[in-house]
Amino acid sequence: MGNRFWIGALVVVAGFVFWGVGFFVGPNSGDAEFQKMLEAMRQIKSFRGIYVESAASGQHSGRLWEMDCNRGIVHLQNSQTGGSGFEMKQDELRVGLDRYTREADGSWEKTGDTHIQYSGKWYCDNLADGTIRDLLPDVRGMLRSAMIGKADKKVVNGVRCQEWKFAMKSQFSGQQGLVCVGLDDHLPYEMTLDGGGRYSYSDYNRPIQFDAPEAVLQAAGSN
Repeated sequence: MGNRFWIGALVVVAGFVFWGVGFFVGPNSGDAEFQKMLEAMRQIKSFRGIYVESAASGQHSGRLWEMDCNRGIVHLQNSQTGGSGFEMKQDELRVGLDRYTREADGSWEKTGDTHIQYSGKWYCDNLADGTIRDLLPDVRGMLRSAMIGKADKKVVNGVRCQEWKFAMKSQFSGQQGLVCVGLDDHLPYEMTLDGGGRYSYSDYNRPIQFDAPEAVLQAAGSN
């Protein structure tokens, strides 16, 4: 039992050493760039994000989110498919403090849930504070407890960006991966996680068109 513990510990340490060599050889440090990314994210008023994950079992998960904080609207769409024709889809609009769910006939039904947490207003307030975590990279957490190192440049959604490796080193998270930051605007355009999962971001500060009646969308102004 004791030998297995020490072998496991050495594997973890070796992993961080491997990442650390890539991070700390040379003068490049991502802290300054990630601080710029955090400040740039606080200026976002609208954007679109997509998350895709495929499991070895053939199960696929996807998530779409669209935010328009000029109107206090957040659109969240979750989907999951698997074997034997299994398919699940959930479509929600968070409008101000109200929540709407899309029905099978395409109509939007108000659920009556007006709790502030996870409402459209809550998401937008957290975005302005730079504390949003589940829709954009948790940059505050990365600055606090991640090793960061420079990687390659690439083009994502038509934007040239710089990839940065990150490895969380807190006792609560061993997550690691790559985040690609726009060379000109310092905004995140892609995040890939080791072990699967890809986030893609686009349409920063551009008008977002929602597939919902205007009477539903205008409800944000009444909250």
